[in-house]
Formats: sequence, structure tokens, C-alpha cells
Amino acid sequence: TGHTGFKGSWLTYWLHTLGANVTGVSIDIPSKPSHFNVINLKNKINHKKIDIRNLNKLKKTMVKVKPDFVFHLAAQAIVKTSYTNPIYTWQTNTMGTLNVLESLRTLGKKKCIVVIITSDKSYRNLELKRGYHEKDILGGKDPYSASKASAELAIQSYISSFIDLKKTNLRIGIARA
Repeated sequence: TGHTGFKGSWLTYWLHTLGANVTGVSIDIPSKPSHFNVINLKNKINHKKIDIRNLNKLKKTMVKVKPDFVFHLAAQAIVKTSYTNPIYTWQTNTMGTLNVLESLRTLGKKKCIVVIITSDKSYRNLELKRGYHEKDILGGKDPYSASKASAELAIQSYISSFIDLKKTNLRIGIARA
């Protein structure tokens, strides 16, 4: 997801270059100029214009594609936008992530490795000079940061509630970019 953004388009490019059959899911192309457009990725992959807030379309795509790997990068990623459109930010960053997780359940016993990218903004901003560690407390005062921290909590809850490693072949990792 988020294959049209800056990081997502680079990941898509490298996966395609390495021979992967890539299906990308994104609501739009978020910038001009766009790396996605400049390197003409639309014609090299299976490009799907899908809003991750749409659970039904995500589920249908997951069933059709049956991915071996899922990289979830889609987000409303602009802090300033989170102030002007907080509902969209929360829906995309938190509920969109839950929709991706729920869609993965349609895979049943199929083996799938999942990498979910959140943000270093999901940590409570303590202005630490050392940077942040995985065990630092989550938080966030602005809507963007809080929505990403909320997504982190939702991911952890979802994994512990629905992903039984003995009954599923889903393996989920989280990276905070």
C-alpha cells in the first residue's frame, strides 16, 4: 500500500527491478513532481487505485492477489494536513491500517510476510537527544502523531487478538520510519 508515495515508489521500483510481480494499492499520486510518474511505474506493475479506508475493496484485492509479501506504507503523512483534516488523518492512519490487517485474514493459511511502516512520530515527543527506542512510550499531541501511535496500539492489539502463530502463516513486523 502507498506505492505512489516517495518511499513506496522506491520500494516498488526495487521490488519490480528484482523481478517481483507487484500489485500496488494507493488512493492517489500525492505529489508533483512524482517519483512514481517520473519512472513510469504505473505501466510496470498492477496499479490499483484503492482507498485503504475501503475494507471491502481491500479484501477483494487481497483475495484476488494472494500476496506472498505485504508492505503497508499508505498514510496521510503530512502533519500540517492533520490539523486541517484530522478525521481523514485518523481514518487513514488508524482505521486504514486496521483494514489492511483485517484484509490479511482473508488469506487463511496462505504464507504471507507483512511489514507495516508507521512513524517515529508515534513516540511521545520528549525531545530526547538520543533518539527513540522501541520500548519508549507511544504518544503524540498533534493529530498525525496520535493517529500513528493509535495505529501502533491497534496493530499490537490485532496481532495478540487475531494472529495465532500456530494457526496462521501470517508473520507481521512493524518498522517506525
